[in-house]
Amino acid sequence: MAALSVGGCASLGEGVGRAVFSQFDGNPEVDTRACEIQGASFDGILFALQAQDGQSLIGDIPASERSLVKVMIVHGIGSHHPGYSGRTVANLATVLGLNVVSPQIKSIELTDPDFPGGSIGTLTAQRFTDETRVRELLVYELTWSRISDQARANLRFDNSQTHARNRAPLNQLGKTFVNDVLVDPLVYVGVGREKILTAMRQAMCWAYSTDWDQFPSAPIACGQGDPGYGSRLPVDRFFFVTHSLGSRIVLDALETTAEGLYAQLGSDTETPLFLTNLRNHTVTVFMLANQLPLLQAGFAPVPVTGQIADYCTPGGPLYERRIVTQTRVIAFSDPNDLLSYPIPDDFVQYGIDSRLCPTVVNASLNIARTSRLFARDGFANPLVAHTAYNDDARVIGLITGGLGRAETPPVVTERCSWLRAEEALR
Repeated sequence: MAALSVGGCASLGEGVGRAVFSQFDGNPEVDTRACEIQGASFDGILFALQAQDGQSLIGDIPASERSLVKVMIVHGIGSHHPGYSGRTVANLATVLGLNVVSPQIKSIELTDPDFPGGSIGTLTAQRFTDETRVRELLVYELTWSRISDQARANLRFDNSQTHARNRAPLNQLGKTFVNDVLVDPLVYVGVGREKILTAMRQAMCWAYSTDWDQFPSAPIACGQGDPGYGSRLPVDRFFFVTHSLGSRIVLDALETTAEGLYAQLGSDTETPLFLTNLRNHTVTVFMLANQLPLLQAGFAPVPVTGQIADYCTPGGPLYERRIVTQTRVIAFSDPNDLLSYPIPDDFVQYGIDSRLCPTVVNASLNIARTSRLFARDGFANPLVAHTAYNDDARVIGLITGGLGRAETPPVVTERCSWLRAEEALR
C-alpha cells in the first residue's frame, strides 16, 4: 500500500483510482452518484478566510494580531511520507483562490522529552495567499506512521515469493494492503499509542503557538514552559482534515492535553492560559473515511460520556470543566467503503468524550463510481471508495464552503440532499 497512495490514507490505486474516477476532469452533469447530508449547518474554510479581508499582509497590522487560518492534515492507516497530502492541499488552494505559495515548505522533526533519542514524527508547514496578499492559509501536515514502521517491517516476509508465489495477483495485492495497514490500529491500541498521541500533541502545540515566521527551524519540543504556548488559539481559526485513524488520534490528543492540564489544578491554582484559551476554542474536524464507530470497538471506553448538556451548556454544572466550546465533526463516509462508517446519534453520547462538546454532521456520498464490469448488479471499488475523497468536488466544496452558508458551492447545493438538524447542542 505504501507505493500506491492516494491523499490522506495510504491505499491501493493512485493510478488505478484516478483512471476510474476523477471528479474535477469529468462532466458533473452526468454524475449520478448519491450525496446525502444530515446535520446542522457549518462554516467552511472560505468563511474564515473572509474574516482576513482588510488585514493585508503588507499593511500595518502586527503579526500577533492578524488572524490566520490554519488547516492541520493528519493521515490514517498505512505507511506515509511527508508530502502525502499534496493532492488534497492543491485542490483546497485552487477552490479557495489561493494561487500564491511560499517557495519554502518548512519542516521539523518532532521531539519530546518523554521519548528521547529520535524523531517521533514530521511536521511540515506551507503558506498560501491570494494575489492581493490579503488572505492567508497555513497548512500543516503531520506524518506519524514511522512509529508503526517496525511492526510493518515484521510482516514483510509474507510479501515475499516464498509465501506469495501461489497467490492470485489480485489476492496478493489485497494481502499487501492488509499487511501494510492493519498494524496501525493495533499499534495505536497497544505500545505505540502514547508515542502517536505525543506526536499529535506536539503538532497541535506548534500550530496553536506560532505564526509562519515563528515556526521552528530545528527539532525542539513545544510545551507548557514556552511563553507563547497556545497564544494563537484566541486569534486564529483552526480546521483539521483527517483520514480514518487520524480522526480518533485528533480527538484523543485534545482530550489528553486537557486532562493533563486539569490534573495540575488545585483548589488555589490559577487556570493555565492555554487551558482557558482551549476551553473558549471551537474545533472543526473534517473526517474523511470516518472510522470512529469501528475503532471504538477495540479501544478503551472514552473517559466521560452521556453528559454533553452538563459540560457544554453555559451555566451547566460542569461547564468550566469542558475541553473546548464545541467540536464540529463532519464525518464523510461512502456506503461502498468497507472501512468507513457514519456516526449515529447514540454514538455521539457514548463514543465521543462529552467534554469535547461534539456536534456531528454525516455526509454519506458515493465516492467510487458503480461499474458492471465485475458484477451484473453493479460493483463499486471499495478501495477507491476509501481513498479518493481528495479529488471529489463535493467533499472539497463542503470543506471550503461549508453547509447552509452563502459560501456553499453549487456542486454541494445542487447535487447533495440535506436533512437539516437543529443548531443547538443536544
